[in-house]
Amino acid sequence: MDSRVSILFVCAIAVSCFTSGSASSPVDFSVCNYEFELFRFDLEAKCPPSLYPTPPIEVDGDSLDRLMASQHGNAYMSVLFYASWCPFSRAVRPKFDMLSSMFPQIQHLAVEHSQALPSVFSRYGIHSLPSILMVNQTLNARYHGRKDLISLIEFYEEATGLQPVQYVAEGEPTGLNAGDGNLITWLRKGTSIREIFKQDPFLVLSLLFICLQMAILVFPIAESRMRALWASYVANLNLGRFGEISQLFNRGIHMVDVRRLWLKLSLVKTRNFHERAKNAQAWASSLASVSLGQTSSDQS
Repeated sequence: MDSRVSILFVCAIAVSCFTSGSASSPVDFSVCNYEFELFRFDLEAKCPPSLYPTPPIEVDGDSLDRLMASQHGNAYMSVLFYASWCPFSRAVRPKFDMLSSMFPQIQHLAVEHSQALPSVFSRYGIHSLPSILMVNQTLNARYHGRKDLISLIEFYEEATGLQPVQYVAEGEPTGLNAGDGNLITWLRKGTSIREIFKQDPFLVLSLLFICLQMAILVFPIAESRMRALWASYVANLNLGRFGEISQLFNRGIHMVDVRRLWLKLSLVKTRNFHERAKNAQAWASSLASVSLGQTSSDQS
């Protein structure tokens, strides 16, 4: 009995000590939650929860101006100015979609040529299409290099200091119009000029314009060279020989009496005519005698 009482007494003392200790030092869960939220926000900023390709947002000129005005902090914004009818823009557009999935911490916008006024393009210094503009509060950089994916990634890294969270192969169709061909592939497939003109008339017109410009540039140079060559060739000719040949020709003409030759030819012609007339008369008389002989024999 005494042993049971002692065991219960020890248990009661232990429980009282535990409750008093827990009451004297309570755990502050609010501090832990705040630190965890900061850690989670920083982690999501560096590593987005989803690596699925996020396409750029299509905006017009007014929306672009509002987004530019509302931009605060060190957030970066990449803007693609393109034209849907331009083959070079169609080649850059899938690469820009890849960049939006490789750099999700950068906001990507796309402005089509027909969705904005010319004043919008001039305001941001866009004079050719396609063009990529990287913007934040202290940066306004326009890309001037090659339009391949590696060069664009290097531009992003140099302008922002950020690294891509993932790498997308350039052959993967991650954007719009990724399956469109170009002139080289069309020619390799044996596509005719008429089919290329139907698929992309602006490309054919641009090539024709380039050929005309080259002809306009080359023709004056070729004309001046031909004139210089002709002048040098004529200057080297010995014109005295032509004078001697003309004099010999005139002398030969004077030596030959053209009138005498003409008279001889006319006499020969008249003689031949008279001889033919005499022969005709002889034939006529012989035929008449033959016909008279036949009639007399018939009467007898």
